[in-house]
Amino acid sequence: MIEHQGIIANISDKKISVKILQQSACSSCHAKGACMAADSKEKMVDVTDSTGKYKINDLVTIEGKESMGYKAVLWAFVIPVFILVLILILATSVWKWGEMEAAIASILALAPYYLILYLLRHKMANSFKFTIKNFN
Repeated sequence: MIEHQGIIANISDKKISVKILQQSACSSCHAKGACMAADSKEKMVDVTDSTGKYKINDLVTIEGKESMGYKAVLWAFVIPVFILVLILILATSVWKWGEMEAAIASILALAPYYLILYLLRHKMANSFKFTIKNFN
């Protein structure tokens, strides 16, 4: 399970917005002050809850299925790399384009992919659901 501690920032109807601190894997390292790789960002995560037992500024733990992380990596990294490589191979081998044209075509081929992801963002958001694990 993916777990994050956060603070409830907003409550509206059945939607609770939880503010979490997303940290990189190396953020707990003792040398992070001297390293440029360590970073952390505040993120807002929406959770559906109709119990009404939470209030703003409550400390909660949210959780999601590990498969959500794998699905996110697939959509964000694996499929775009596959598209890039496929278009590069087709452009250089089948269509006999030069390397520059093939590179530009492979990058431009990602535009429709990201447009489709953008148009389907609300539908995809339904498959990335977090729940409140406990009430601290």
